[in-house]
Amino acid sequence: MKERFISRGLMMLLVFTMSFLTPAAYAQGDQQERITISANQKPLEQVLEKLGKDYNYQVFYNTSLVKGIKVSAKLKNATMDEIMQQLLKDTKLQYNIKGKTIVITATPKNQGPNKNLLIGVEADKNGNGIPGVNIFTQDKQFGAASDIDGNFAFTSAVCEMLVGERNGDVVPLPALPDAIGMKSHSVVYDGEKTLKVVMLEDVNELATVVVTGVVNKNKESFTGSAATFTQEELKSVGVQNPLASLRTLDPSFNLLESNEFGSDPNRMPDIEIRGKSSLISTRDELAEDPNQPLFILDGFETTLETIYNLDINRIASMTILKDAASTAIYGSKASNGVVVVETIQPKVGKLNLTYNGSSNIQWADLSSFNLMNASEKLEFERLVGRYSSDNVKDEVYLDQIYNQKKADIARGVDTYWLAEPIRVGINQRHSLYANGGEGAFRFGLGLSYNGITGIMKESNRDNLGANIDLTYRLNKLNFTNKFYVDKTSSNDPIVGYSSYANANPYYTKYNEDGEVEKWLEKNDYIEASNPLYNAAQNSYSKGSSLAISDRFIAEYTPIQELKIRARFGITYTNSNSEAFTSPLDSRYAETEFTKRGGYNYNESQSNKYEGELTATFGKLFKDVHLLNFAAGGYLSQVDAKTHGYAAEGFPVGDYTLPSYANGYPEGGSPTYYESSTRSVSAYAIGNYAYDNRYLLDFSYRVNGSSVFGTNKHYIGTWAVGLAWNIHREKFITDNFDGISMLKLRASIGNPGNQNFSSSSTITTFRYNFSMLNYFGMTTSLAQLGNPDLEWQTTLDRNIGFDITILNDRLNIVGDYYYKTTDPLLIGIAMPASSGATNNTIYKNFGKQTSKGFTLQASYYIIRKMQERFWWQVRGSMRHGSNELNGIGNQLDMFNTEGRENNSTKRYYDGADPDDIWAVRSAGIDPSTGREIFIKKNGELTYDFSHEDEVIIGSSRPKFEGTIGTNFSWKGLSCSFDFRYRMGGYAFNSVLFNKVENISTSSLKYNQDKRALYDRWQKPGDIAQFKNIANSVSTPMSSRFVQKDNTLSLESFRIGYEFSPELAKTLGLSSLRLNAYMNDIFRISSIKMERGTSYPFARSVSFALSLTL
Repeated sequence: MKERFISRGLMMLLVFTMSFLTPAAYAQGDQQERITISANQKPLEQVLEKLGKDYNYQVFYNTSLVKGIKVSAKLKNATMDEIMQQLLKDTKLQYNIKGKTIVITATPKNQGPNKNLLIGVEADKNGNGIPGVNIFTQDKQFGAASDIDGNFAFTSAVCEMLVGERNGDVVPLPALPDAIGMKSHSVVYDGEKTLKVVMLEDVNELATVVVTGVVNKNKESFTGSAATFTQEELKSVGVQNPLASLRTLDPSFNLLESNEFGSDPNRMPDIEIRGKSSLISTRDELAEDPNQPLFILDGFETTLETIYNLDINRIASMTILKDAASTAIYGSKASNGVVVVETIQPKVGKLNLTYNGSSNIQWADLSSFNLMNASEKLEFERLVGRYSSDNVKDEVYLDQIYNQKKADIARGVDTYWLAEPIRVGINQRHSLYANGGEGAFRFGLGLSYNGITGIMKESNRDNLGANIDLTYRLNKLNFTNKFYVDKTSSNDPIVGYSSYANANPYYTKYNEDGEVEKWLEKNDYIEASNPLYNAAQNSYSKGSSLAISDRFIAEYTPIQELKIRARFGITYTNSNSEAFTSPLDSRYAETEFTKRGGYNYNESQSNKYEGELTATFGKLFKDVHLLNFAAGGYLSQVDAKTHGYAAEGFPVGDYTLPSYANGYPEGGSPTYYESSTRSVSAYAIGNYAYDNRYLLDFSYRVNGSSVFGTNKHYIGTWAVGLAWNIHREKFITDNFDGISMLKLRASIGNPGNQNFSSSSTITTFRYNFSMLNYFGMTTSLAQLGNPDLEWQTTLDRNIGFDITILNDRLNIVGDYYYKTTDPLLIGIAMPASSGATNNTIYKNFGKQTSKGFTLQASYYIIRKMQERFWWQVRGSMRHGSNELNGIGNQLDMFNTEGRENNSTKRYYDGADPDDIWAVRSAGIDPSTGREIFIKKNGELTYDFSHEDEVIIGSSRPKFEGTIGTNFSWKGLSCSFDFRYRMGGYAFNSVLFNKVENISTSSLKYNQDKRALYDRWQKPGDIAQFKNIANSVSTPMSSRFVQKDNTLSLESFRIGYEFSPELAKTLGLSSLRLNAYMNDIFRISSIKMERGTSYPFARSVSFALSLTL
């Protein structure tokens, strides 16, 4: 739609053509390059085109200016300046050379020397000058280019012409292919003598480009399901962890909470994108998690921990690739989705130094704990008969113990043990990034530090990172090298949080002398250790890791339509963990003296080599047929080794090194493993668009991996995507205004999964030193390999839509997915008859279907972007479910283990692995106090049987998502997001273990308050729980399954960005302040302990960003 500006003057179009120039880019031309040319009455346009191609110059001109002009020139070893003088002689045209950029414009009439009345400056939003920007009048007759400081000038004749012009239409000019990081846009000249032009950043053109890490795709002509978020969007949620920001911004990205490890900074998060593709996560058994998405950093595969440690200020964008069409380029590893991270690129210009710092204050969220106070616990113990005995002598002794505790409570003893290991964590994050360069060379140097002080004492994580980014362009070649080092050290508390939560409140922390004693209570009836005593010993648990990576990329562009790229990367990692437990620790109280104290050490190293060669071609035919095609090959090898050992028996004192140990544990010996994993693939991907209305994406990839059986190394993966841009149809454009996007899309493909152990296909044996015979040592089967182990692939189907209407005010994105993993790859225990007991064999059987939908919507109540004034409301929703089939009774061992370990998870055909299985309960019988169970046929019975187990509900909520808003006015901005979970259920283990099923041996631990109340006491009582004195074990039933609906304030932010003018008065180019609050409150329909081994945290953060 054309827009009219009722203001005096003519519009000038800015075309950012800053390219990777030669080192002399900002001189008035490269006088060192010598050129030979011969032309005899040839069209000027043809001669200029040949010069540009042969000598890698960008030549800009209005076609109407050179039309019909023929030139003659014969020069040898001439400079470009000399050639241009000869070519444009007697043509009434002038030229301007800036490095490898030539701008040709008409010569103004009556031009006099040095009469540049209209001057200006090209600058970014922080006021830094930008060199190499070309500014034209709308008809391209006149132009100028900014110098190294961003300054440009027009002559007086041009100025007078501009002032005399009347209103005109603005025709936007698209950004040129070599534009780096800036958008083309228009400004109005209104007669002023000095014109300031602010260029806007266009990071990866994120509004219109899907960054896949291999090839970037135009979003409008892309058929896949993907979401890209800029650094600003990530930081609108928080500055501590980019993965947590993704969870808030996109409903398909799920960070699964750990009720055990809470906010432990040294625990990697459990992540899934649109559900799980594998049945059972063997995360603790294997080096890889088969349900974890693939992570890509600057085009190379990387690890979850690398992304977890990555400074958010280094990130330019994060893209989530969700369906088969979007993940096709990584087909053999992409069944769990892909997260693509692009880091910031150095910018051309003067040296810029940017500092980002934040401070985070964390405190423990203990609202989920509902423990008894001292008087309640003592009363509970009295009611259950702890201080009663049939033996008169014991009765007297127990009375003395009871009376002593009662007296202590009377004098005020009521220890709040939950607060003892807790502290306020003050975390710091700092980063420095210096970048700049001229012409063909750009550089970036970065340093970052992230110090996390955990909310539990002795818990911390320190990460130090450094990176060097180098880019150099030579004619049609472009070289990029990214080098980074990442060093992490960590410490964990030696005493878990549950030890403090279990301590009874009627105990004192110190004795009368103010000393911490080893035992809170120790007699013939009970032994209760003091967690403070164990924490005060010289025990420790620590670890460290080092990652060094260098990644080199070379690109060659022989013609505009073709690009050839070669990449090579090498990554070295080393990690170790070390733990020492003092011989004075209470756990060794009954241990033989020579075996007290323990030491464990484990170390792993890996070297990863990967290379890739890709050729991409793109061309528009007859203005309606757009074809993009890419073909390439990839190979990688990972060499890893792991070793470790354990030792026991240490003297008392500062003797924590393994050399002081008495020896290995009985039957123990050092461990050592080596592995080599190789993968290779060749792929072809294509995209076709007809008039940008009808779209097709297609791909095929041949994959080979050593992870799978020797007979099944190779497999083919494929994907097809279709889309229809309805908004480009004539019946829409002619009848409706304000529709920017109206797209329907569908895709299908079979991405694979390689996140399995490389040793699962190999048969291995072990030597038996204890079983010698006449021939020497014997061997036994350690693991039975499966040479026919097949790839695990997932048939992924997706239907979606993208809607942007009401002049970009309303945006809606929806997706429905249906994924079938067939066959599954599952590890099952080997039978005793194999001779390899306690070992696992991996087999292919059964299938799992995952289906669901995601929905995102946002609406601008106020949208005045030019005035920096907007108010947006947004929301998201996720729903998903899984179903198993074809497993028969092959997983009965897991079901049996679940019953024995009081787990509610079962694996049956037609069921969801997230279902909660239990026997239905009709509650406590008011007449007898016994629980009434409901059989499968509906009959009531007092007799419990696992055969009556049915599905009570699902631990996965029916609906989960966020509701939030974002407001900005001038430099002031504010946003917040609430998270909701609805329709899910949870088995309340607190009710099962801390209200009922409290054994005599468990009385030394504190219990939930509900154990004292709402108990059946006499016939006729209607109560939730059985008699407090009933010590008969309670089986698992639906009485302990409760609805799990929650609402939490996930993030709140308020910030202010100072104007460039005000920042300059402080000697800065930019200055921004932000304050955040995360996980400030949480409302839940269920009262169940969260963070049992490490509490959850609430936090407040303050962030500062400035550029010198």
